[in-house]
Amino acid sequence: MLTPRWLRRLGDELHAVAHPFLARHLSSTRSEGVRAAIDAFLDAYPRRPVGDNRGGSGFHNCFWLYLVASCMEPDLIIESGVWKGQTAWLFRRACPRATILCFDPNLARLVYRDASIRYYEHDWETFRFGSVDATRSLCFFDDHVDQARRVREAYDRGFRTLLFDDDPPVHKLFSFGYPGTPTTAMLVDSELRSGDVVEWVWRGEPRRYISEADRLGARALITLHELFPDVSSISQFERYTFLTWVGLKP
Repeated sequence: MLTPRWLRRLGDELHAVAHPFLARHLSSTRSEGVRAAIDAFLDAYPRRPVGDNRGGSGFHNCFWLYLVASCMEPDLIIESGVWKGQTAWLFRRACPRATILCFDPNLARLVYRDASIRYYEHDWETFRFGSVDATRSLCFFDDHVDQARRVREAYDRGFRTLLFDDDPPVHKLFSFGYPGTPTTAMLVDSELRSGDVVEWVWRGEPRRYISEADRLGARALITLHELFPDVSSISQFERYTFLTWVGLKP
């Protein structure tokens, strides 16, 4: 939408969903701040540097990632799974002064590179972070790696606020091919027990997963697990990809 009058209406509808959600998770969030962030996002998104980001974040995820970063104002942002670089671009626009570290074992697909962002062509597993202020740090995982492992790694490094893409519950695994199992949704599912066998078909190929209910002790670390509200139904862009806010115990 380009006409300002109707763009404002779209912003109003997005604000009605975004402000209550963000205010629950970030106590300092104010209605006018969320609306300003929405307007800034709607202005920036049409000028994104990656025109075709299939395989990466679309409108829904980009909207929420921009708003969370803008309202939280973290000093340190970690991204695992860079793809073409679009979400790193969003993080920089939302947080001009933050330190942004991006990890991906293959940066060959990178389309947009920002000189102020540090990119590492390897997993974060061997990176030394030093002291981390949990209240001023944000992690985003879009890497299709075992999410229990990511929870454990983040906790051990001092991070407490995590965002996971591709976090479907067990009964919707079939629509994702093979996400980073177990997903955090599976970790907090009280009906999923160790040894449960989950089978599905992805594009004609049979898939199978045997559950480890509390893999690596990750379940006990999660104090908050909440899916971001679906704004794709408002924006009319893309499908819902189960972007999730995960909080870890102190």
